[in-house]
Amino acid sequence: MEDHLKLILVFVPLVAGAIAIFFALRLMRIYKLAFVSSYFYYLVFLYIFGVYSLVGSGALEHFFMRMETGLDIIHSTRLFAILVGIPLLILSKYMLLKSITELFSKKLWPSFTLVYFLLSLISFGVYGVFVVRLTKFESGEYQALVTVQRWVFTSFLVFIYGMVYLISMVLSRRLVHHERSFARTFASWYLLFGIISSATFILSGLHEIIPFIFIFFFLSWHLIPILFLYLYLEKYHGETAAVQDNFEEMLVLFSDKYEISKREREVIHLICKGLSNQEISDALFISLQTVKDHIHRIFVKTGVKNRVQLSNLIRTE
Repeated sequence: MEDHLKLILVFVPLVAGAIAIFFALRLMRIYKLAFVSSYFYYLVFLYIFGVYSLVGSGALEHFFMRMETGLDIIHSTRLFAILVGIPLLILSKYMLLKSITELFSKKLWPSFTLVYFLLSLISFGVYGVFVVRLTKFESGEYQALVTVQRWVFTSFLVFIYGMVYLISMVLSRRLVHHERSFARTFASWYLLFGIISSATFILSGLHEIIPFIFIFFFLSWHLIPILFLYLYLEKYHGETAAVQDNFEEMLVLFSDKYEISKREREVIHLICKGLSNQEISDALFISLQTVKDHIHRIFVKTGVKNRVQLSNLIRTE
């Protein structure tokens, strides 16, 4: 009975994860929103990591144990399988952070991206050296490495999903009600995901069924937020997806015609979304006076006197 339960706890999340990716791909093709595209790649990288490093390493361990292979080979194979998949995990979490910032029409700072991948590379290198040095180990050393792996992995998960939640809580204040509600619900789901994943992974040594419960949550959890995202986009972006895509193209052509700079085009985009000068200042991380200067130059170049005339001119052009 327990073997059947293990198979269910592996098979169901594999199917659920694939369905989530399928839905994300559909949404990416329909709505062409930056944050949906980044979220799709987050799911893809995470799914590959889960299938290869978690399910795959476990299957290899089970196969070698049936072949009565030595414990040193079994442990080494599992650790190296997880090690090779770690870059996929790092990429997936970066794409999630990128997605959540793009949801608020922002971009991750280049300095943050540099620091994130630099620290990830250093951590990956240190862990890799640790694994290589312990390819020939006693049982106690192996358990020590597994314990370190669990705590590092869970700390990483909690940190990333904590950041997602914090970013959403802070930046969603400037959104309209339905956007704010979606952003906070979406972030809350992933904070809960991080907590559950961390708890089950830390406790996985207590019983042989717990690692399978961890895999179940790790791969199948995303089906819930992707369905929520599907309903949200269908309700609030269904009629505007094509219009938004055309507006972006119009804005580029408009900017070329009136010699609008890239930064001024960003200001125009936010003006057309209905943001105030202060909100534009916060969104672009520039001073309020700089926003006013950009708007003045835009009005001069286009010959308009206010925001309404500017929006009408863009659509007319």
